[in-house]
Amino acid sequence: MSIKLITFKTNHTIIGDVTESAGTVTVKQPVQVINVPPKTAGDTGGIAFSPFLEYCQEFGTGIKFQSIDILTITSPMLELENQYNRIFGSGIEIAPAGMKI
Repeated sequence: MSIKLITFKTNHTIIGDVTESAGTVTVKQPVQVINVPPKTAGDTGGIAFSPFLEYCQEFGTGIKFQSIDILTITSPMLELENQYNRIFGSGIEIAPAGMKI
């Protein structure tokens, strides 16, 4: 399993379990990452998830995207990956480096 962030040329960003092959990228359980603006003066805003094409049969097995439509594929910050895994993924969270158990 390789959880990655994909930003499309349309500026939409999704997170999911990514597999790359010649000319295509397959994403299992893709979720759109949405910036939430601050609601009050003291609020910093945040990030929300919205399932991406969840009603198609390929949502769980993998939706294929053409590489030509993708701007970047990056690794999510640890907190973002853990939040995704808690809600949509395996439920397994990765401990930050240097954390004592």
